[in-house]
Amino acid sequence: MGVSTLVPARTGDRVDGVVVELDLEAVSLGQVRAAVRRLLEHATGIGVEDAVQVCDELAANAVVHASAPRGCRLIRAGRGWFRVEADDGSRAPARIREPDHTGGRGLILVDELATCWGVNYHGGGKTVWAELGARCGGW
Repeated sequence: MGVSTLVPARTGDRVDGVVVELDLEAVSLGQVRAAVRRLLEHATGIGVEDAVQVCDELAANAVVHASAPRGCRLIRAGRGWFRVEADDGSRAPARIREPDHTGGRGLILVDELATCWGVNYHGGGKTVWAELGARCGGW
């Protein structure tokens, strides 16, 4: 599946879950969706297809609308919390826009399906993230 790593997620000194890192220059959006399904196969409290849709929207936005480098992290902590982070090399804001014939529905779906979502700007780019499940606000 292209470039992908599976590493423990850490909070302080304890292992708290699993992180799958995907290079969006090397994997397809279909491979991202398959990785989400595998990661959440035994999750409870998270709608797997909702998580797939959210990940697909954020990864597709990075691929279609932003510049390289592009990457995606899928983070599962416990059985009831999931976070996706899509990185890109653009500082253009991620924003909900009025849908039209060219699109504009992606972040509306993310806003409806995710428990919370946001954007962190850094260096020459940004990370658009979304969480599904019981807790919200990151680690």
